[in-house]
Amino acid sequence: MFRRRNRIQNGVELTRQSWVALRANPQLLIFPVISLIGMIIVTILFFIPVSATGIFAALSEQNSRSSGDINQALFTIIIFLYYFVTYTVIIFSNTALVGAALKLARGETATVQDGINIALSRMSKIFVYALISATVGMLARAVRDSGNNSRNLVGMIIANVVAAIIQGAWNLVVFFAIPVLIVEDLGVIDSLKRSVGLFKQTWGEQFTGSVAISAVSCLATLALMVVAGVLITLAVASQSAILIVVTIAVVVLGFVLLSLISGAVNGIFQASLYQYATTGDAGKLIDTQLAHDAFLPAAQ
Repeated sequence: MFRRRNRIQNGVELTRQSWVALRANPQLLIFPVISLIGMIIVTILFFIPVSATGIFAALSEQNSRSSGDINQALFTIIIFLYYFVTYTVIIFSNTALVGAALKLARGETATVQDGINIALSRMSKIFVYALISATVGMLARAVRDSGNNSRNLVGMIIANVVAAIIQGAWNLVVFFAIPVLIVEDLGVIDSLKRSVGLFKQTWGEQFTGSVAISAVSCLATLALMVVAGVLITLAVASQSAILIVVTIAVVVLGFVLLSLISGAVNGIFQASLYQYATTGDAGKLIDTQLAHDAFLPAAQ
């Protein structure tokens, strides 16, 4: 029980120090911004043309079994390609973020261009990594859709839980894959194996730290939702169209900013934990003694 409490405290403190590091290096926020803009562009480029072709309408009508099967196959291919491209954008941005954070952890300077150059140098491996991630994502989607199509409440719940477990387990297993890809320059499969090994070594701090980041983000989101509800209610009561539009824009911007900060903090945490796990020195972004104390329970 004492060890578990120490793990939680260490995870929370490591998260806090990652946030402090972000405040000292705000340029790291640019990488989540790149990811967000890239995903918006990819979504527009994919789904506007797809909607124009009428595939969505054809799937909803299902005029005949043969045509329905063809449309479903086309839809599955399109979704897989969408997953692949979006994962490529996300992994590229995360690689740039972690690469820049690792340079900062080593006491070097790190610009946005430095991070982008690191990601570009690993582009071929990023494509392979994105392909595997897209496959896992499609598997989780297929499990979830099978439950939703069963029209059975119990089956639907089980399918969604299994899909969440698949996606969540994958996210945990690949936690260190990007820093391994950057520093050790291994192939994708070897990077995943190495990531699993580091995960086993640091599972307490990795898991509790990730949960802490998610928990803080969730609480901040709930608080923002309450404030947003009050502001929008007041704006609607004023019957001013301009005020309503401005209020909604500010609320959306707040949610976007919160998401960007959470992503950047997670990248710093990921890079710092990898730095200590592989060198014994946490670097400049988090306290080495804290990292040392955090790893003691896993080593004992």
